[in-house]
Amino acid sequence: MIYSYGVSLPGTYHVKNGIVCQDSHQIMLISKDTAIAAVADGLGSADHSDVGSKIAVSVSTDYCRRHIASSSEDSQILDTIRASFSNALRAIEHEALSKDRAMDLFDTTLSLAVLRRDILYYGHSGDSGVIALNTLGCFEQVTKQQRDEEGRVFPLFFTDKWEFARFEHKVSSVLLATDGMLETFFPIYIKDAPVNIHVSLAQFFMDYKSLRIAKEGQEAIQAKMAEFLDKIPDEQVNDDKTVAVLINTAIKTKRQPEEYYEEPDWAALKKSHDEEWRRAAYPGLYKDNQVSNMSNVHIEQKSDKTCVSQPRRKPLGKPPAPHKPHKQESLNAILLTATVVALLAIVLTAIFLVMEDSEPDEQQQYNTAIIPKESTTHESEQDSESKSTHVTELTTEEKPGTEAKPDPALETIQEPTPEQPTETPRKPTDKYANAEESHDEQIGIDNPPIRISDDGDGLYDDDDDDGDITVEAENDDNINDSNS
Repeated sequence: MIYSYGVSLPGTYHVKNGIVCQDSHQIMLISKDTAIAAVADGLGSADHSDVGSKIAVSVSTDYCRRHIASSSEDSQILDTIRASFSNALRAIEHEALSKDRAMDLFDTTLSLAVLRRDILYYGHSGDSGVIALNTLGCFEQVTKQQRDEEGRVFPLFFTDKWEFARFEHKVSSVLLATDGMLETFFPIYIKDAPVNIHVSLAQFFMDYKSLRIAKEGQEAIQAKMAEFLDKIPDEQVNDDKTVAVLINTAIKTKRQPEEYYEEPDWAALKKSHDEEWRRAAYPGLYKDNQVSNMSNVHIEQKSDKTCVSQPRRKPLGKPPAPHKPHKQESLNAILLTATVVALLAIVLTAIFLVMEDSEPDEQQQYNTAIIPKESTTHESEQDSESKSTHVTELTTEEKPGTEAKPDPALETIQEPTPEQPTETPRKPTDKYANAEESHDEQIGIDNPPIRISDDGDGLYDDDDDDGDITVEAENDDNINDSNS
């Protein structure tokens, strides 16, 4: 049986500045072993992006629900997901036209997943994303965030960026999240590690045994997760927070060794990350070539049944001494250099002398061409008349009754006729263009990771021994639950 829950909460930055939650999510159950989930993040720089995100998740999931059947093949399901994206985009365009607003004011991302038994199909556009728990017990990043080199997002409008695929591994659980929460699963301190996902956090959201969702029920887990997201500090996430999770409890999932699920030593990882950054920024301050331990990690896989990272050992001993050139080698190098310098000096001297000898002739030719010689008394009248006639022909005045031929060298160059203006192609959208905070501060590039309590029930609290969070009986009013 497939269980599900979903939460959308406004970020603290939006609450403080009176901005509505621009995230949306939708979950639909087709049958007991097939479900659909979608998340969308309205771009903050677009005035009506909250409307765009709601339309995107509603139209896309409803279209998939009506067109995916138990007999549908892989290609048919992927075609249906693609068509659902097209329908969502057309619905947003229709809304913009009906409100007489520009299309880019409704910009939004869209990520959608269809879980049928242990098979995951997905569609993706923008910087939200999908994470899967495979049947080996490993958490995997399914999609990559779609941004340009300047960090601007490719929203749903960029149809050439759409991705549709069947995931290569069998899965038991799927999580979709907008960028505010997605990036908490991939802290910068483990960005370059083979296992670059915050496993204990992913387990907290996706493992049905940890959630006890079959025992406690979907509504109780949804309320618990809403409280968990609401308590995340500003320095970790201040953007809107949305997650949507599908869990098939009928699919057996193996368990990795316990060290795979342990909370990392974030203090040591941060120290290693900062040290590596300083070495890259100021290489002259360091004499050795040491690098951080994170670049010295590999995945030890045994028959593709484990995803535990293990450190690779380096051989002990001093590095070999650098090669010192022999005395004869140094002497040969000096003689070769002296010979090259002498030849270069000879060549330059020869060039200088040639130029010096030719300069008077060139000057004389220049003066002859510019300053005409005066006529002498020895010139014949015929030569004078010939020269006078020649000069008259070169004048720019027209002769009476004769059509003057323009000199091509004096003609005015006609400027080319400007081409008709073409429509400027759209650029990716800067979703934080209107925000006071920088992009890095908004999405938490270097924010501290979220820590899970030792018992796995909630946020780690230094002042609270048990680390549990209190689950209230009532659901949060801000939860955007659309299960059906």
